Amino acid sequence: MLAVGRCRLKSLLGIFVLLLLLAGCAPVMVPVGDSTPVSTVPSTPTAPSTSEVAGDEAVGDVIVPNKPTQQNASQSAVTKLLEDAWRYNRAGEYDRSNVVAERAMRINHTEPEIYLVMASNYVALAQLHLAEQLAAQGLPLASGNYSIKRSLQQVLVDIRTKKP
Repeated sequence: MLAVGRCRLKSLLGIFVLLLLLAGCAPVMVPVGDSTPVSTVPSTPTAPSTSEVAGDEAVGDVIVPNKPTQQNASQSAVTKLLEDAWRYNRAGEYDRSNVVAERAMRINHTEPEIYLVMASNYVALAQLHLAEQLAAQGLPLASGNYSIKRSLQQVLVDIRTKKP
C-alpha cells in the first residue's frame, strides 16, 4: 500500500514539474486594450506622446518598440560576433572562430560575411568540402555587397584549385 502511494506521489510530482516547465515556456500575453467600456463621447485630440513620435507602439501601459529597433540590436550583435570571429581567425583559432560565427548565424542567417569567415576557417582547417558549401551558400546572399561577394568567389577559386 505504501509503495503504491509513493508511486502515485512520484507521478503527480512529475506531472507538476512538467506543468511548471510548460508554463515557463509559454509566451507572456500582454493585454491590447482596456477592459473598461468605451464611451460614446468623442475624445479631445491630444499631442502625440514621445513614444508615438519615436515610432514605438503603445500597447496599454507598455511601450513596444517597432521592428527596426530590434533589427538594429540584432545586427549590432552580429557585427560584434563577426569582429570576434575574424579576430580568432587571425589568431589561428579556427574552431573557436567557427563557434562564434555559428552564434552569429543563429541570429541572422542571411549575413554573407558569416559564410565568408566560416569558409575561410574551413579552408585553413583543410576541410575544403565544407568551405566550398559555405562559400556557395553565401554568394547569393552577397548580391548587394561587392567586396564580400568577391571574397567568397576568391575562396571558391582557391578551393577548386586545391582540390585534386
